[in-house]
Amino acid sequence: MRLTVKITFAVLLGVALVFSAYSYFSIQREREQLKKNLSRESRHIGESLRFLVTELWQQSGEDIAIDFLKKANQDYTQTLVRWVWIDGEVLQQYQPRVPVEQLKNLYKEETVALLAGSPDGQDFLLTYLPLLTEDGRIGAIELSESMDEMHDYVQESLRRSATVVGVSIVSGLLFMGALGSIWIDRPMRKLRAQAERIGTGDLTTSVNLPGSGEISELSSTIERMRSQLAEAREAEQLANNERIDALEKLRHTERLATLGQLSAGIAHELGTPLNVIAGRAKLICSAGMNPDDISRSAGIIGEQTERMTEIMRQLLSFARRGKAKKQLVDLNIVLHALKPLLEPAAREQEVNLVIDEAKQPLSVYVDPGQLQQVLLNLTLNGIQAMPDGGKITLTSQYVTDVDPPENIKNGDTNWVCLYIKDQGSGMDSEVLKKIFDPFFTTKDVGQGTGLGLSIAHGIIEEHGGWIAVDSTPEEGSCFSVYLPETLKEELV
Repeated sequence: MRLTVKITFAVLLGVALVFSAYSYFSIQREREQLKKNLSRESRHIGESLRFLVTELWQQSGEDIAIDFLKKANQDYTQTLVRWVWIDGEVLQQYQPRVPVEQLKNLYKEETVALLAGSPDGQDFLLTYLPLLTEDGRIGAIELSESMDEMHDYVQESLRRSATVVGVSIVSGLLFMGALGSIWIDRPMRKLRAQAERIGTGDLTTSVNLPGSGEISELSSTIERMRSQLAEAREAEQLANNERIDALEKLRHTERLATLGQLSAGIAHELGTPLNVIAGRAKLICSAGMNPDDISRSAGIIGEQTERMTEIMRQLLSFARRGKAKKQLVDLNIVLHALKPLLEPAAREQEVNLVIDEAKQPLSVYVDPGQLQQVLLNLTLNGIQAMPDGGKITLTSQYVTDVDPPENIKNGDTNWVCLYIKDQGSGMDSEVLKKIFDPFFTTKDVGQGTGLGLSIAHGIIEEHGGWIAVDSTPEEGSCFSVYLPETLKEELV
């Protein structure tokens, strides 16, 4: 509606200005024409009177001629006629209404016409017709006609013009308001609603306004934009799904690679309980065992079977590919669940695996499987970096004094951290710059894909955290995995 009001105001303002200017110049023109007509009439009357006064002056003298002019006022009710002297000292009644300096043309025997005002604020049209007496003295017949009629005419013209302008403005407002509502307001409301829908992400509703004007062209442009955005969103969604699927496949592949590294140690680990089970089974089958020994052997077989079952269940759970599902978990529990999977590989490398859990619960909102993949990858890398044995420590704790990287948006949150510290060969500064690059590895051919750290880095970033590395050649490395602390009330 504001656009209609602006257009209406601009148009009506232009019309009012043009009409006012036209009325002004028309009134001025008519005023000048009326003035000329009045002056012309005064000249005609004056010429007639001058002829008669001249004859009377010559035949009967000055007094008779002047008395004749006084009597003439009775015949001309609209015009005041009197005799005035131009030169010499004269009585008050014979002095002209205007200063003599304005009547110099009378000495040239030219008629003078001019406007003059009276002390009471009235305007008069004064006409002076010169008359040269026999003794050489200059006099004149003064005709004074009131301009009240002309002023009344001008005032009436102004009132009519103002009335016409006012009626034009009111009718224009009504007329253009009605047309603006149909031609501008309704289409603009539809376009604005469409733009708001597009702004909120609704790209399913289309608006096509008929016609061939600018608003229709704008509607077509918005519709093309909506279609292009819808196509772009669909393409982006498809590409995003493909990227997520490819990333998940890549992570699953890396998970299987990690599983392969664990399998050798776990296969050796399973040999001991299998030997115990086989031995106890043979004892049970042999004759002469009392019931208590049989019961004890059966219990041992059950315990060893449960141990193997738990190890295999963890392996299968880790190897299984599933959809990412974040949930609120305790970081200490995730850390504790890694121990059975890591102990065989650590024992094979003669590495002492130490897990130092925080005393208080550390709540994080993560996908447990993805976090387990990260921690397994970092720990196995540390174990492989100690071919001559050593100690690797996994520590979880709550941190307070930490400066997040610039790319971390939730920099004001509380953080929990898990440290993986080894006593391996360490890394120099050049290697540290590249460790998270895809396919970069310092391992021998066939021992790594070069994707483990890159995938781990991506997983932690998706969970709102980051991985920091501190390493010294020949002394070891420490990987710090930072995750935002999440409480139950924050998820409500």
